[in-house]
Amino acid sequence: MTDEIRVQNIPSLLQAIDAVYSAFKNQPWWRGHGESDWRLVPHVLRITDRGTSYEANIAMKFARLAPTRHPDVPGADDVASWLVLMQHYRLPTRFLDWTESPLVALYFAVANQARDGENGAIWALDPFLMNELRGEKGVLRPKHAQVMRLIDLAFTKAGPEDEAVFALASDEIDIRMLVQLSGMTIHGSREPLEARQGHERFLRKFVVDKGVKAELRTELKKLGIRERHLFPDLEHLSADLKRDMYPD
Repeated sequence: MTDEIRVQNIPSLLQAIDAVYSAFKNQPWWRGHGESDWRLVPHVLRITDRGTSYEANIAMKFARLAPTRHPDVPGADDVASWLVLMQHYRLPTRFLDWTESPLVALYFAVANQARDGENGAIWALDPFLMNELRGEKGVLRPKHAQVMRLIDLAFTKAGPEDEAVFALASDEIDIRMLVQLSGMTIHGSREPLEARQGHERFLRKFVVDKGVKAELRTELKKLGIRERHLFPDLEHLSADLKRDMYPD
């Protein structure tokens, strides 16, 4: 469901937030897209040209190669945490990232300057109600049987699709999860979340006007929402510092 409120500045974002809190009875999660028509389908389930074993192979290779590159990796048998770590370092998984902060969602909707010619979008999700409509109470943990059933598909070559989707909260195994106030949904099939039965009860969409993306980036910097803070490592610090301007 697309809301009539269009995000053009911070006051209109506040209007959108108020509308969500009026519509949902639970704490919402948020997600930002640089393109308004980008559907709520996880990356690995949108890939159709990499072969049926692609998902399992990248998961196993990441788990094998990551320990020399990351100071605190999950245990060998903690497949749920491995997928979470993969997701936060931008490998294709069957997770979608969400955040408790609408400002963080707005950042991801406007951050990519190459998309300035296209409308963006901010999605709001009631994760508790979505799970409740699927027979589960509350936001699930990664070791929950329903979640593990979907995670196992990621490590099974050519695994079958599963129509289930659930919201879950993982342990903060990486600092990015802390600063981005992370939540996740895990998906068993290519069916977009916004096409699923009953989605209008737990999902809202707000369009971010393309003509104001640059202005919104400036406003977010004033509010302390910028690359160096959401990605707290030297690579992103350097990239962000290169864009800073200083008076003569």
